[in-house]
Amino acid sequence: MIRLSLPKEPYWLNLPHGVRVFVRPLTTPVYEAARTSGYRLAGELVKEHAEISMVGGTVEGLPDISDADAVSGLSQFLFTKALAVRAIMKWEGVADNAGNPAEVTGQTVSDLMLIHDMAEAFLSEYTKIHAGLLSEGNASGLSPNGISEEGQNIAQGAETTGFHAQKDSPE
Repeated sequence: MIRLSLPKEPYWLNLPHGVRVFVRPLTTPVYEAARTSGYRLAGELVKEHAEISMVGGTVEGLPDISDADAVSGLSQFLFTKALAVRAIMKWEGVADNAGNPAEVTGQTVSDLMLIHDMAEAFLSEYTKIHAGLLSEGNASGLSPNGISEEGQNIAQGAETTGFHAQKDSPE
């Protein structure tokens, strides 16, 4: 059973280095919009990089776009940044170059997410409540053999036969 105890009002999150951010409650539409944005932007960057390379140009500052893991990491970073831009309303402990409190803008939030431990902590803390709800909401977890649900093992110590029935078996 899932308890519907999601925050309905903005709240504070503590991040590393004395930074606190005041965030909007995380909703599915906000999460999905950020995820879609990250995926779309990564795709656009890959496409633009390919087009520039095709005409002999070079692009610096991007991971190796021929590496699927690098593109996936870029997409995850862009997702985290998009989520932070949509979520963060105000903050404490963030200063501009002159040492004055930094204004919360899309650019300054993006700049904060360039700091690896900030981005990692933000994503973890902001999505923690949802992850907790999901983990308590289903008694059946993921099975190691790829089936979505797996019941409690009631045959501890039983030998396996190696036979696995197939759903569409001709027999």
